[in-house]
Amino acid sequence: MTKTINYSPWFEQAIQNGINFARIRSELDSGFERLIANPQFNPHAAISMTGSGDSLFAAMCAIPALQRWAGLNASAHTSMEFARYRLPLLGRKDTVWAISNSGSAARTRETVSLAKSMGLLAVGITGSDTGPLASAADTYIFRPLEDLPQILAHNRGIFMNMNEFLVTLYTLFHVGLRLGVLNNAIRQHTAQDILIQCEKAIKSVGSIAATIEQTAVDAAADLKNLDTLWVIGAGPSLGTARYCAAKFHEQLPWNGIPEDLEEWAHLQYFLTLTWKSRSAVIVLAPPGNSLDRAEELVEGIADAGGRAYVVTHPGGGSFSSAEKVFRIDGEKNEFLSPFTYHLPAQLLVMHVSRLLGGDPSALRRADNYKLIRHGAILTDSSKLA
Repeated sequence: MTKTINYSPWFEQAIQNGINFARIRSELDSGFERLIANPQFNPHAAISMTGSGDSLFAAMCAIPALQRWAGLNASAHTSMEFARYRLPLLGRKDTVWAISNSGSAARTRETVSLAKSMGLLAVGITGSDTGPLASAADTYIFRPLEDLPQILAHNRGIFMNMNEFLVTLYTLFHVGLRLGVLNNAIRQHTAQDILIQCEKAIKSVGSIAATIEQTAVDAAADLKNLDTLWVIGAGPSLGTARYCAAKFHEQLPWNGIPEDLEEWAHLQYFLTLTWKSRSAVIVLAPPGNSLDRAEELVEGIADAGGRAYVVTHPGGGSFSSAEKVFRIDGEKNEFLSPFTYHLPAQLLVMHVSRLLGGDPSALRRADNYKLIRHGAILTDSSKLA
């Protein structure tokens, strides 16, 4: 029998060595001061967050909390949809937060150039303070990451990508909550308590991974012969679902499909009636507004012949019909769940890869990032319909 490799220590290493909160907080504070010093800054402006891939997913995860806790009038859009279709509808008092880990994504840089052509304040949120996004934006917020030389090069991309997602998510909370304090929508001590909870959740990633890894090993054995898997959730978990689903096609590759919790019941249910056990669904079910509906969905998936793999809190929910249940200990707040509820998918991808004879890694592109970082960038919003 082949000995199972435990990947959870790698998660612990990635967090401990790759995320320096003291440095991050210092850079975010500097970025926030640049933001509010900008002559165009309006603390009450509607905020459109734009990005692609993990940057977009982080925004989707953060917005429900920032709307409630910080009173932000914020929305998230893909860079393409925002730049070419939504931007012409905005007013001059609106603000654009363009989010890109590398700072090189062409469509995200396009949102900046078009926003500036309309006289809107364009803020870059990026992992590169010398990259093209930081240079093009009216002001920028830099969120640094440390390298991970302790992890082998061919495995490292998985954990660099995870850390980018987590730190981008933390950055949005940090900046959004500070805006909320500035607008008297939330008290300073409350905002600080939330940020402490965010940091605590990130620091718990390694220990949670260790707790749930055996469940991931068992689930991987169940699922190794598939090529398609759904991840469903609601509220902040819809952003988590999109992030989780992306890991399947970025690392295996499988067809990872994110879906809204309710929409699955209306649409993919019919596939399950035919596919039966081939229809496998990860159901994100943190305690909160949609837990009861997640319970109903798990029953419906089982009744239709499919398989549900539930991610929830210890003691949370009634999921007797689930194939496996991942219990995520620690932070119980639904709006902070994106910091940890991605872990079952991360581990599941790695163990499926192992069972299929691979060494877990982030897949390499064949186009040298041509489709992402190159291509024409529009600069004149008046030419848009």
